[in-house]
Amino acid sequence: MKNGKLALLAFALPIGVLTAAAPASAEESMTLHADLSALNDSGARGTSTVMIEGTSVTVEIESSGLLAEQPHAQHFHIGGTNMCPGPDAADDIEDDDRLSTTEGQPSYGGIKTSLTTEGDTSPDSALAVERFPAAEADGSVSYHRTFEVPEDVASSIRAGEAVIVQHGLDYNGNGEYDMDGGGESDLDPELPAEATDPSTCGRLTPAPEGGMAAGGGGTGSQGPDALMLGSGAALLAAAGAGAGFLVRRRMVQGH
Repeated sequence: MKNGKLALLAFALPIGVLTAAAPASAEESMTLHADLSALNDSGARGTSTVMIEGTSVTVEIESSGLLAEQPHAQHFHIGGTNMCPGPDAADDIEDDDRLSTTEGQPSYGGIKTSLTTEGDTSPDSALAVERFPAAEADGSVSYHRTFEVPEDVASSIRAGEAVIVQHGLDYNGNGEYDMDGGGESDLDPELPAEATDPSTCGRLTPAPEGGMAAGGGGTGSQGPDALMLGSGAALLAAAGAGAGFLVRRRMVQGH
């Protein structure tokens, strides 16, 4: 009798609920989204969509409010707590009123992929300034590129552990990168800190099925755990509905 009840309950649950917990294949196509928020009071913002299939990724970034007509390095950072630092530079270890790339690494991790416009995309190109997109005269950046990433990077992206960081600021407001704005870079003393300090940041999270309109979008603070909790809630709700169906059926049969 118990087996019969379990079978009836399973029959009452929607088919999609029974399969929702199945893990995604490493070869399956997956889409992730990030809202890029300002760091270092840059005033910049943007959005990013990343589509991954196997180890092939297609990255789209639309940003605004960046330093006009200057190149902006941008990367996948992985590690740390897989999050963005607070916008108030609370992680400012040097206490110089700015957040360097290194100071942000406990939050977003190290550079794992360089989002260049052409050529190499490995960490070796992290400071290949000439191959990063330059902002238009209005401070906007539009980036689109498809390329391959190592398997460990692909796995981290799928797990919601990748953070997109864009770099480049104008601390002294003179319209260019120079040493007077923030001194030398923590990544390369031959470069100004203005060229390498982070200006935007956003964590990549899985996009809801049906596109961003279906689920309201992903942000730097919402990770896969939140999405899994939502799926779990749906599963419990469906299970409850199935149980209610059984109770009502027994009541009808009893009469």
